[in-house]
Amino acid sequence: MTGKRRLLRGLSISGGIVLGHARVILPGESEMAEVTIATTRLTQETEALERAVEQTVGELRELRETAGMKMGGPVAKVFDAQLLIAGDYEFLKQVKEEIRSRKRNAAYIYDHLVKRTIEPLEQSKDYYMRQMAEDIKSVSTRVLSHLSGFDKCELKLPPNTILVGTSFTPGDILTYRQRKVVGFLVSKGGADSHMGLIARSLLLPVVLVDGAYAAVSSNDRIILDGTAGEAIINPTEEDWAEYQKRKKRHGPALVTRIRRLTRVPPVTRDGVEVGIAGNLSLSGPVDDILAEKGFPIGLYRTEFLYLVENRFPDEETQFETYRQVAEKFAGGSVVLRTFDLGYDKISSDAGWPEEMNPALGWRGIRVMLDRSNIFKTQIRAILRASKFGRLKIMLPMVTELAEVERARRLVSQVKLSLRRQKIAFDDNIELGIMVEVPAAAMTADALAPRVDFMSIGTNDLTQYTMAADRMNNKVAGLYSPYHPAVLNLIHTTVKACKRFGKPISICGEVAGDLLALPLFIGMGVDQLSMNPNRIFDLCRLVKRIDSRLVRHLVAPVLAAGSESTVRQILENFRSELHKKKLQA
Repeated sequence: MTGKRRLLRGLSISGGIVLGHARVILPGESEMAEVTIATTRLTQETEALERAVEQTVGELRELRETAGMKMGGPVAKVFDAQLLIAGDYEFLKQVKEEIRSRKRNAAYIYDHLVKRTIEPLEQSKDYYMRQMAEDIKSVSTRVLSHLSGFDKCELKLPPNTILVGTSFTPGDILTYRQRKVVGFLVSKGGADSHMGLIARSLLLPVVLVDGAYAAVSSNDRIILDGTAGEAIINPTEEDWAEYQKRKKRHGPALVTRIRRLTRVPPVTRDGVEVGIAGNLSLSGPVDDILAEKGFPIGLYRTEFLYLVENRFPDEETQFETYRQVAEKFAGGSVVLRTFDLGYDKISSDAGWPEEMNPALGWRGIRVMLDRSNIFKTQIRAILRASKFGRLKIMLPMVTELAEVERARRLVSQVKLSLRRQKIAFDDNIELGIMVEVPAAAMTADALAPRVDFMSIGTNDLTQYTMAADRMNNKVAGLYSPYHPAVLNLIHTTVKACKRFGKPISICGEVAGDLLALPLFIGMGVDQLSMNPNRIFDLCRLVKRIDSRLVRHLVAPVLAAGSESTVRQILENFRSELHKKKLQA
């Protein structure tokens, strides 16, 4: 082994653990050579451009077809947008005119005009504009590769390659996956980027670390922990052995392991059922096994429909998506969270006001109540689909009771309209809320009687409680769902739901944390909804826990003065549980 061990901490874009060797790829960063073209060869140069565009269009059509088969229609629309960019007649006309007027080679002119086009888009505060820039770069990279004779498929990539670069396009993700690439380490992008959406649906780990490509060399051994958002460069043999074990729990054998589960939902040693559910955004290879085993979906993020197309989908598009998921999970239930969008993710042409702090601004249910036409269209699609399975509606970012009452009135209006049109729907569909704002947790007693269920979104609840941006590495030490303040808010919400007989679930990242499981069972949480790669281990641990004993964890944890004390209490319990397993 060569090189010094380095731990790179970043952000998780897509979960999972892989081990392999790095290959650094930085596409599009070198300048295209400027070559003077003789007048007699200008026609050949424009024809070469046309051939490169035709090849690119053909590739994108194939990728769209592959995406449609593997992940469904909504994902395929990512490539529809790129096809429009590739075939932009006016842009190509401009390229040809400049080739002729400046007598320069096609690659240089095309690259120059693309960079001029995307520069203002990349600097925009508008999420949609920045995503458009990524799509344009994705298309231009393909066109330029054909013009220069470079083909990614000619790269020799050994098994278990982990690609390292600034970012990768949706097409890259699909293409490299077919060539057995197992993960990606990037320095640009986000969880809601097209890259992130597709990687998660394909269970490919992706970690975002600022400037990662400068810290890694090709052929370095690397461990990529997409769940923790970390990468270990030149790991020790001890690291390698430890992560090999972890990979078995989170790796490609996930579907096989879930299939081996004998009881869903799992039951504690003293016979108490603990609901375990999955969080989903896009269709992927794990959906079928979750449906087959009867796992419910505790959080279905409907905003991906917007993020894929960069516009709000019409009623029919939404209806078809919701109908398909309702039919697939007809053996259980599916909680559809209504659009949870803010200025940081929305297109500028949607009329969104610019905000300095979108996390605390006009987002979630606040937007949907003000833009009731968008909300009612979504509710109408959900209600129409509800006759095909057990769907539930969940409102995000609820802060006060008045928002719930207004949402209920809008839902009632949509129901009345459907009755008048004699369109069937589930008249008893449940309406619940996400508790992710401290104000909602602290007034849970007022909210609980007016909703059918509650689900605690611990990611945002932690962020708002601790005043720590979960995407900011500088305050990462403050962001912890194990802080007593966060756990007290969770417990307050659970108690309110128990008092009024309403189901209570947790759907943030900590829901899938083995360390927290005994505490949440002790609190009386009805259901834990998580990334599917956590389900097997959680189900297995549930069987070893006695719900009567873990109730005694709650008081000392809530009384703890620090996050470290909470962790120590839970670690001590885990150690005792492990000892009992060894003695059994």
